[in-house]
Amino acid sequence: MLQHWLLGSLALQNIGRRKARASLLIAAVAISSAIVFTGVVMMRSIETSMAVGFSRLGADLMVVPQNALTNITAALLTAEPTGEVLDADLLDQAHITGISRAAPQRVFRTEQSEFGGQGESVDLIGYDPGNDFTIQPWINERLGRPMQPGDVILGAARDVPLGSEIALFGKPFRVYAKLGRTGAGTHERGIFMPSAELLALVPAIREQTRKTPPMLEPRKVSGFLIELTPGATELQVRFALLSHLSGTKVVAGGSLLTGIRQGVTALLGGAISLVSMMFASTALMVSVLFSAIVTERRSELGLLKAIGAKRSQIVGMVLIEAIVATGGGGLCGVVFGMLLLRLFERSLVYYLTEIGVPFLWLDRMDTVLVAAACILGAGLIGAIGALTPAWRSSRHDPYDLIRGEG
Repeated sequence: MLQHWLLGSLALQNIGRRKARASLLIAAVAISSAIVFTGVVMMRSIETSMAVGFSRLGADLMVVPQNALTNITAALLTAEPTGEVLDADLLDQAHITGISRAAPQRVFRTEQSEFGGQGESVDLIGYDPGNDFTIQPWINERLGRPMQPGDVILGAARDVPLGSEIALFGKPFRVYAKLGRTGAGTHERGIFMPSAELLALVPAIREQTRKTPPMLEPRKVSGFLIELTPGATELQVRFALLSHLSGTKVVAGGSLLTGIRQGVTALLGGAISLVSMMFASTALMVSVLFSAIVTERRSELGLLKAIGAKRSQIVGMVLIEAIVATGGGGLCGVVFGMLLLRLFERSLVYYLTEIGVPFLWLDRMDTVLVAAACILGAGLIGAIGALTPAWRSSRHDPYDLIRGEG
């Protein structure tokens, strides 16, 4: 135990003996760690922000019955309420490639819902919460709890406070959330609920209307909203859909926004590759530097071996020196990176927020994990970089090391 403590003490003394060299090593690792830490936090934050932003772009394509009406706005594709329907398993049977997500919807317009004024037209929209990417991203305000059975979401044009109770066909519902302004008619005045809850209203609807609307049949839907996978084009998927599905029409959204969505995903992947290359280049730099350091200290290592130090102890001493130096550089880099993030927050992020572009920072726990990973990664780089020169030197005899041979 005493020998290990002594070798560790020697490693720390070696760092202090060459202050200029140690400072340059720590500074180099600190700069690399700051770039990696800042880059990862910013990329993850940008990815989260754009995931929210792009989720509000709605669907890339919409599949509806041939005679159905559609509404295309700058923000969303939406199906207008009609009696035209599609089979709920239509896309599953077609096996179309290039589709990332498909969100089925049921859109039912009625004047007998008992909501609002007498004979007021209301759009009831059933959606699948697990696949939805056009309704929930537009929620502007909600109750401070998870959504529960009996909860509904109102469009922005519905002036009803959160938490209020409303009646639909004699059944009570709670206003859980409200959407932001979208400019799409059904989203502005609609009442949204999971499809299972809308289908549960069918007996009450049948009692009022004396019939079951076709879109409220369990195996029918009003249409599908589709998000494409990265690399898939609207033209390819649209052609495949029209080739496999009869009696339908495929409506495309903004192809420019689709291209931006897919291009940014590829860009973030490339940025992660650059960060990995930064770590690899730093490890190579540390390896070259410690090769020179070990060569310079061959006599010292030879004397340690001559007085009984084992090969593992020689290697361990050099590794401790490398880990302490590079780990300290990683810690300094993280601190410097946090200062850079504060600078970004007070400049670029503040400007984006002022012009209405939301920016969501990575949460505190994930930021701490990224910081810890950078510090540990810096120490690991030091260990990897110093291992080979330390191991090679430890193989030589004390006599050869003291004379500077081998």
